[in-house]
Amino acid sequence: MIYLDNGVSVFSGREYRCDPKRCVRDCVNLVSHGHFDHVPSSLSHAIVCSDITAAIVQNRTGLPVKRALCDGVELLDSGHVPGSTMFLIAGDKKILYTGDLCTRKKYCSPGAQPVDASVLIIESTFGKERYVFPPTEETIKAMRDWVDDNATCDRHSVIYAYTFGKAQEVISALSGRDVYTSSPVLKVNEVLWQYGHRLEAKKLPEKTTGDPIAIVASASGKSDPLVKKYISQGAKTAMVSGWAIDAKHGRYMHVDTAFPLSDHADYDELLAFTKAVNPEIVYTIHGFAKELARDITAKLGIDAIPLRKGHLTLSNFQ
Repeated sequence: MIYLDNGVSVFSGREYRCDPKRCVRDCVNLVSHGHFDHVPSSLSHAIVCSDITAAIVQNRTGLPVKRALCDGVELLDSGHVPGSTMFLIAGDKKILYTGDLCTRKKYCSPGAQPVDASVLIIESTFGKERYVFPPTEETIKAMRDWVDDNATCDRHSVIYAYTFGKAQEVISALSGRDVYTSSPVLKVNEVLWQYGHRLEAKKLPEKTTGDPIAIVASASGKSDPLVKKYISQGAKTAMVSGWAIDAKHGRYMHVDTAFPLSDHADYDELLAFTKAVNPEIVYTIHGFAKELARDITAKLGIDAIPLRKGHLTLSNFQ
């Protein structure tokens, strides 16, 4: 039985909670990565997660993390952010829960690799046909060129990115440039440094510099007084997001430009991953779950159902 309530609940020989909102006693609590929308509000019970996820969660929440081991659960790289994992549950049938997924090669990962499973629970953030990203190399080149053009015009560059995951990808992409960042990003970088992710970025100086610099600011950086100082001096602004596929997204976010760089798989990649797993049945969650389920059935000939809160699914275990 699989249903959506307090994360994705899976009953297969025993009870599993995938990315639960609250950790539950007497079941296996699986936490895929350290973004706040996937971290339980209560960590009173032990969780199954990667080393990096445990360190990131403890660093960002200030709460102690108790980790558990679980026979029959394999942790696999999901390619989303450092330490992010898919969970392969060897219960009555093999069940693969992807969490947030990225199959493209990145600074921190070669990308998620498909494995055989009877049941696939897959995210669908960009599970609509219009969301197909350009090659990462093209996007990174465009971003580097934008920073260089600004520097030629004696202007600073400010790039807004999620504190954990996206900010580190942008810092890596701007390797060779003079890159500065804000304290929240540096705090995460210090944790990742311990796990071999060498991210070269300096603390943003309190006094604005004369020479143009590239600044990677956290997503909330628009309210940072120090970042505002640089913008008041004429810095150009950008953001990175998969939603930048939509031409109006940059204007909506009040930045000069936006780059379609995402930590998620796009529509084509979601279909390709599903096809490679070759499951008997697929459950889609988050984002365009209904649309992706429809297209998996129509294009791949695999039964697919969007998970909805309170909707119990029993057929695959009968």
